Amino acid sequence: MANILLVVPDSDLGKSLDFALRADGHAVTWRSSLDENPIPIHFDCAILDHHAVGHNLKQGDVFCRAFWPVILLANSEGHPLSKAAFCTVLKPLLGPVLSAAVNDALAVRRVTT
Repeated sequence: MANILLVVPDSDLGKSLDFALRADGHAVTWRSSLDENPIPIHFDCAILDHHAVGHNLKQGDVFCRAFWPVILLANSEGHPLSKAAFCTVLKPLLGPVLSAAVNDALAVRRVTT
């Protein structure tokens, strides 16, 4: 299906999302932060937990532009990175909502590339 970059610092959440995305047929590369080694830009979609950005909103904005479409996982709709992201999915209710967001992001990606 698609190559998805997952950036989630919480290992339990990361494992759960990794499992769900693979169950949907996607290949997943999981990182716990944006501060790790450089990330090659060859993904169809990215999922970014707002905790991976912390207070470095500029880094998060740059990431959203470089890896668009990016699905932001946040605790509230008003997160400062929501405008830079393709869409925001609110935690903790991810399951089907995240799957739908991934499908929408992939559809937009196919149209724009």
